[in-house]
Amino acid sequence: MNFRQHVAKFVTRNMTSSQLPALGVIGLEEGLDTPSLRILAGLGANESHFTITQYFKLTLEELQITLPNERTAALEYALAVVDDIVKGEIDIIEGMEEVVFKALYSYDFHSENKIYVFDSIGFEKSYGLLGTYDDLCDADKPWQTEKTNQQFMTEVKDELLEELKQWSAKQKAPAKLQ
Repeated sequence: MNFRQHVAKFVTRNMTSSQLPALGVIGLEEGLDTPSLRILAGLGANESHFTITQYFKLTLEELQITLPNERTAALEYALAVVDDIVKGEIDIIEGMEEVVFKALYSYDFHSENKIYVFDSIGFEKSYGLLGTYDDLCDADKPWQTEKTNQQFMTEVKDELLEELKQWSAKQKAPAKLQ
């Protein structure tokens, strides 16, 4: 994840203030450089919450970065994890659990549902595939006679990966004018 994606993770309350100095290091590694960012990166995790958040806020001001709203942050964080899944840096099921239970659940997308869970953001099929995979893991007998549940689970993971690639591409595409 890059600096901005970590900022989104912080907004979704999936990072604590004690983790912000490490975010400062990430910013410096990406070539960002401001006085407050250097100080933030040098702070210890045992520094006071007030001091860390003060330098984090100053860093954002100096970099002219505005904190995203909770909805945008949830989507940015989810997209960052999906990108890591697609690159093979995170296991698909572990990554999906982070996407759903940490990123997307940090915002009330359920209030936007039309018919299916997460359909307002086009994530309903991915969410359904995760549920199918979980059901297969819990199955005490084969779902089909032609193949094992393990074979079926592999197929579901493959389909899920393709769905995540499509979702990521749609999220990154510029919005079409109505």
